[in-house]
Amino acid sequence: MRKFLWPILLALAGCATAPRGEAPPAEAPPPAPPVPQAAPPAPGAAWHVVASNLSIRVFRDGPMQKLGHDHLIVSKSLTGDIALREPLAASSFVLRVPLESLVVDDAEARAAAGGIFAAPVPARDAEGTRRNMLGEKLLNAAREPVMTLASESVTEGAGGYEARVRVGLAGGEHVVTVPFTLRPGKDVLAAHAEFRLTHADLGLEPFTVALGALKVRDDFEVDLTLEARPAA
Repeated sequence: MRKFLWPILLALAGCATAPRGEAPPAEAPPPAPPVPQAAPPAPGAAWHVVASNLSIRVFRDGPMQKLGHDHLIVSKSLTGDIALREPLAASSFVLRVPLESLVVDDAEARAAAGGIFAAPVPARDAEGTRRNMLGEKLLNAAREPVMTLASESVTEGAGGYEARVRVGLAGGEHVVTVPFTLRPGKDVLAAHAEFRLTHADLGLEPFTVALGALKVRDDFEVDLTLEARPAA
């Protein structure tokens, strides 16, 4: 019976080999190595703000609003400290804005903003607006010359983060919610926030003249960009 099994075994062996004249199938190429990414900052690291650009857009209101101006207030003097932790939502920050650094209706800033801010504002009107803004009835810079922004909590959401921020201003403290984006890198940390607030959010009352015929609109827009680097 063995002599009958041998032809069957040989036939099976022939099926398992490649036909003559045909090369064996090529092996699949190895997967490409992953593209290296910038190393994230170390958790628990301390960072200092080294550059900033704060822009506040304030709008006119009232029956006689055509006699007033929409104002652009800017500052590049924001300072502060950021403590990064893992996860990033556990991070915290304290930022400071010297009120004397606020510039009202700078001609170059207005031209760059364009739109309703493109037209220049007379220097006399801009200085009067700044004096009223820093005065006792509004920001009261003489009593508290620095506005502080201290995070109470940070949460991660779709496309960015959201912070509950305690604002120290004009002798009072108020908590507001601020959405922002964060781009952490090995040697630089960039953050950007763009949001809308009201005077009431900060315990303030809009400036008015002529019994409210010309006044500042209650809501205003804030745009803040900052850059931080690791502490020495």
